[in-house]
Amino acid sequence: MGLEIARALLERGYNLSVIYRSSEKEALKIDEVGRELGRKVLLLNGDLSDEEFCGEAVERTFQDMGRIDALLHLASPYFRTPIETLSEESIQEHFKPIAQAFVLLSKEAYSRMIPNEGRVKGHIVAFGDWAVECTPYRNYAAYFVAKGALHTAVKVLAKEFAPHVLVNCIALGPTLKAEELSDEEWERILRNTPLKREVSLSDVVNLAVFLLEAESLTGEIVNLDSGRHIAGSGTSSIG
Repeated sequence: MGLEIARALLERGYNLSVIYRSSEKEALKIDEVGRELGRKVLLLNGDLSDEEFCGEAVERTFQDMGRIDALLHLASPYFRTPIETLSEESIQEHFKPIAQAFVLLSKEAYSRMIPNEGRVKGHIVAFGDWAVECTPYRNYAAYFVAKGALHTAVKVLAKEFAPHVLVNCIALGPTLKAEELSDEEWERILRNTPLKREVSLSDVVNLAVFLLEAESLTGEIVNLDSGRHIAGSGTSSIG
């Protein structure tokens, strides 16, 4: 998903700074696409759980690019944390890269966006989860606590950064099958969506681009979930 969004932005003339931890293959592919299109791509390897790294990443981006116009936050661990085994470690493994990093990166990016020209000086887009606003499902407590904080942070920062920097969130439904889900579980999830299919990757890309160019939308949590939020939880649903 990050690769396809990056490709679309490069094609629209953006230069990119790409933060990655383990997805080196995808990061190198983005760099390759950037070179093919004559755009600049800065690759930054690190852990968003590290507060110091978050600050350094934004500063290195600013120094290398000369300005910051937008921030997209897609980082999101996703693994089961049954309530019986929930621990501080598992909570922090989700909360830091999802919610804490979003706030820290946004704060640092905002200060570099403010000198930009124009009434709208920057855009920030987070990626959340449809179920946070509707019906969190079982066995993913740490994930949903972190995503819930992320959704709240979007609304808080939208107010803090107004009127010059716009902050919004895409609350995704089933888009790409998680590695730990079986094919049967994935098919059951898709059957629980009114549209009976996964979220179109092109829709994700197009909505991200729209939110990066909108001038009068901020503090919004936009459900992009094949209608999953109107389907009801269902006693057998896991997602």
